[in-house]
Amino acid sequence: MGRNGAVLQNQGPAFWVNLKAFRIDETLVTYAEFRRFVAETKYVTSAERIGYVLAAFEGMGEYEWKKLKGASWRAPFGKEREAAWPMHDDFPVTAISWQDADHYCRHYRRRLPTEAEWEYAMRAGSQGTRFPWGDSTRDENGSHRLNYWQGRDHKHNDNEDGYMYLSPVKAFAPNAWGIYDPVGNVWQYTADWYGLFDEKEKTNPKGPKTGTRKVARGGSWWCSFHACNAFGLHYRGKSLPDAPFSNNGFRCVSP
Repeated sequence: MGRNGAVLQNQGPAFWVNLKAFRIDETLVTYAEFRRFVAETKYVTSAERIGYVLAAFEGMGEYEWKKLKGASWRAPFGKEREAAWPMHDDFPVTAISWQDADHYCRHYRRRLPTEAEWEYAMRAGSQGTRFPWGDSTRDENGSHRLNYWQGRDHKHNDNEDGYMYLSPVKAFAPNAWGIYDPVGNVWQYTADWYGLFDEKEKTNPKGPKTGTRKVARGGSWWCSFHACNAFGLHYRGKSLPDAPFSNNGFRCVSP
């Protein structure tokens, strides 16, 4: 887990951990799956309660977020953009908070992955590289292997990977263990509170016992080489448990 020589202190050092066996979703939870959950439970998400989503879209500045009133998982980029950028059943659900993701997994008697479980599954046996397949965003044929932002800045997306914002959960090839979107597309919530790695916690680590922000991993469509640069196996995001973002999603695990 982690890596040595990282620019950011929170990514290392590398250390070994032992994990109990677990099953993890092959894809991120989709818009269709979350819609079914809401129909079954009448659940009201954080964004619907507070009245906005922390959104980003083409034309904005670097590290800029907008409180988009009226946006929610149903229309994460706002009603005025819904016609141009509609949600599709096979898109990952987004504009949901950590609390929303936790409720979803628990409803189906599952849970969010620990950070250690997430990293183990997404690495798929790889060691040290930025992505499960190596250090390039492209395959041997020159095609992109993940959804991230191509462009000098966020004023314009060159769309070289074929997507402005979200991409279908099986748009790109999976890692060696058959897991789709191991990096990119949306940040992925984990169960852990944010803190520096504890090298002494070597068996089924669960991170700090308390905290103020939850860890997300993997980066998203909003990350680029020229801005946050956070798409990859080692970058660690964090957010308040009740904060809904337009580029955060999740998957569940079961024992």
